Amino acid sequence: MMKNIFQIIFLFSITWVFQFELNGNDYISIKEINGRSWLVKPNGQPFFAHGITHASNKDAKINYQKFSVACKSVGFNSYGYGCPEPLRQDMPFIESWNHLVPISYYRGEKGVQFLDIFDLKVQKKLKDGVKAKCLSSRNNPNTIGYCWTDLGSWPLENPSGKNWVEFIRQLPHGTPGYKAYQSFLDTWQGSSEKQRDLAFLRLIAREYFKVIGETQRKYAPENLVFGERLGLNSLSIYNTIVLEVLEEMLPYVDAIAIQPPFQSNFPKEDFDKIYQLTQKPILICDFAVRFLDGDKDISGWKPEPNSIAGGKAYAQYIKQAFDTGYVIGSFWCNPVDSGRGFGNTGIKQGFFKKDLGPRVGLHESVKELNQFILSKTPSNKNKSSKSFPAP
Repeated sequence: MMKNIFQIIFLFSITWVFQFELNGNDYISIKEINGRSWLVKPNGQPFFAHGITHASNKDAKINYQKFSVACKSVGFNSYGYGCPEPLRQDMPFIESWNHLVPISYYRGEKGVQFLDIFDLKVQKKLKDGVKAKCLSSRNNPNTIGYCWTDLGSWPLENPSGKNWVEFIRQLPHGTPGYKAYQSFLDTWQGSSEKQRDLAFLRLIAREYFKVIGETQRKYAPENLVFGERLGLNSLSIYNTIVLEVLEEMLPYVDAIAIQPPFQSNFPKEDFDKIYQLTQKPILICDFAVRFLDGDKDISGWKPEPNSIAGGKAYAQYIKQAFDTGYVIGSFWCNPVDSGRGFGNTGIKQGFFKKDLGPRVGLHESVKELNQFILSKTPSNKNKSSKSFPAP
């Protein structure tokens, strides 16, 4: 009983502060201030979004009040995607979906499913799904913006072993997708099978983003849109990024959501290429530096030897991202240790211990990092700002 009373008091208090701070526009925007892109709160205060994703992870069984206090104790100022309802009045958060078209490659070959995007009945279901998501968050001034499908199996060759072109090509005669593909073949002039498939993949992406993007703008016109959460490969920018797909997405998004590899060195050259291609700010939507922790099977590429080294590497990475001027935020992947999901073995390492206690070295480094970023953040009285161009 007492626990419930304290939770009600907690939610009431943060809601009161939340409402009290509103001033001017009731949505978060992107503005260019002194040569760099910033997220800007409704009260006019610029900020670099920094926090943690997957707070709603059911396996974590998090006490949200305690989690809020723990996050703020190290200087986090927002929540990434997977933010539960009780925390959406606490700090800015990323809204997202990952179910409308289940094409995320980590679902595995049996879990990835493509849809006949040319079918009006399918489009209606997608529009209804986007509408529902928009209506649930568009009136919350803490909504930073919307992310769409995570690490989609867009490339013709991808870890899921499937691709959208082949799916459409194999549809039964008479279906909308089959008719669309045959119509495409009637006008295709090239000879390369790969170029043919990339050209049709562009048409799939064009139809998909038109349905998703126009519905998004219709029902949440004032909110930021980050679009697909794209994977970044350290050796090539084309991991889940396909140039033809990216070009079709750009008219519908305000910034680009990137999930880079969990490596300690900031891949500036790759980020620069994406920025040069898109000319839009970048949000690092899901990232962490993993480190060894006893005999745990930590998933990640070359983890750091311990949490102290992990903290130093992470702080250096985010500082370099911040220094680009076009990265507007970053979110650590996972609050506490949990399973990897989708039948994968190993531990998905968290920022906090299971009891939300600190990890030696990591939290000190992140606290210093957040203080550094705050010291570089202009006040809301800055006069040399301009709105970032809308798509």
